[in-house]
Amino acid sequence: MNSEWLAFPTRRFPKFLWSIALLLATTLSFPVRAWDGNASGKVTSVDVTGGSNYGFRVVLDGGTQMCTGGTTWAFLNEADSNYKTYVAALLVAKVQGVNVRLFTTTEGSFCHIGYVSIAQ
Repeated sequence: MNSEWLAFPTRRFPKFLWSIALLLATTLSFPVRAWDGNASGKVTSVDVTGGSNYGFRVVLDGGTQMCTGGTTWAFLNEADSNYKTYVAALLVAKVQGVNVRLFTTTEGSFCHIGYVSIAQ
């Protein structure tokens, strides 16, 4: 094998192909989070129970299904990362009557909140 070819692979591959290869490698190296649900509306109901038993549950106006094949309520558990911040943000949104957007994943037949966006 020619050692010059190994030292200078760009002679064989045009620069734009190296750019595409680098872009693909960078893009594919990040984990992709696919959401099973994307629901928005005002928080109409809040239920609180034991921390690991779907501990904090919310319902949006209109009885919106929260995720594919899931329920019309979404939950957080006490062990979830940033749990207290999620709960505080959702309670403030309920009290102020502002719209929220919940991104959820299906766990069993229930909808687990993974991302919250609040708009006024």
